[in-house]
Parts: sequence; structure tokens; C-alpha cells
Amino acid sequence: MEIKENGRISAQTMAVLPHKFSDGVYGSYVVDTDDEFYSYLTPKQLMDDICNYYACSLKGRLDGTRKAFGVSRKAPIVVEASSGMFFMPTTSPHSNECAWIAHSYVSKLERLAPKMTRIYFHGGKTLTVNYSQTSLTNQLNRTAQYRHLVMERISNYQL
Repeated sequence: MEIKENGRISAQTMAVLPHKFSDGVYGSYVVDTDDEFYSYLTPKQLMDDICNYYACSLKGRLDGTRKAFGVSRKAPIVVEASSGMFFMPTTSPHSNECAWIAHSYVSKLERLAPKMTRIYFHGGKTLTVNYSQTSLTNQLNRTAQYRHLVMERISNYQL
């Protein structure tokens, strides 16, 4: 699989997972609808990069979620609302173990073990992750509520 030096996540990104390369360097494994690649940037760096692309920062998006939604732990973020780019973290966004899952692509979850879940994405791709189904379900629900809040606020201010 390809390592993209300048790989960027996009509206087609379904998941950004932490990955440890053989030389001990931490980076990411990125799953898009039509591609999969590795990056030497960590998930946190990739998320910050895409937030920067849309004139904000990961810290700014997390602060916005906390203020608008009142959630401070494992807070979901909106990267770009009109593109449907809402992502949920699997752990604390500051943790090296944190993966980011795009809410709009998740079809269902399947529990494989107490801390192992298979994520089914729209379009047929699957991904097995070392997070509990309960935790991921809670994150999906929280992100759906946040998404509804953001989209409702946007629709209230459109002319």
C-alpha cells in the first residue's frame, strides 16, 4: 500500500487510524471511499490539516463543540458542514491511540469481542478496530445529535 507524503483527508475519507511503521515512527492509515493509504502524519495532524484547509484548527473545532454542545470528552467535530464532514474520535483526541471515524459513512457496527468491533461502511468496506461496540455506538449517537444541532443552526440562518 502506498505511503502518501502529502496525503490529505477529504469528504471521501471514512476513517483515519493510528499506525506504527516498522521503524517505530507513528503515522496514519487512511481509508477513503476509493482509496487506502498510509501517511507519516498522525491522525491528529491530519485532522488539524483538514481543519486548517477549511480556515480553522482542530483545537478550534473541539472548542466549538464544547461550547455549542456541552461535550468535553471524546467530542465529535464538524470539519465542513456542507460537505457532511462530521468526525467522531474513538478516544481522547489528544491520545496517540485516537482514530477518527466519519459519521456519514458508518452503516452498522458488529461486536467481535469485548474491545473489538467491525465497522461496516456504506459502499461495502469494513474495518476492524480495537474499540468496544458500546463506546462506538455512544460516539455515533453523540455525533448524530451534534450533527443535527449544527445543521439545524445552519438552516435557521439561511435566507
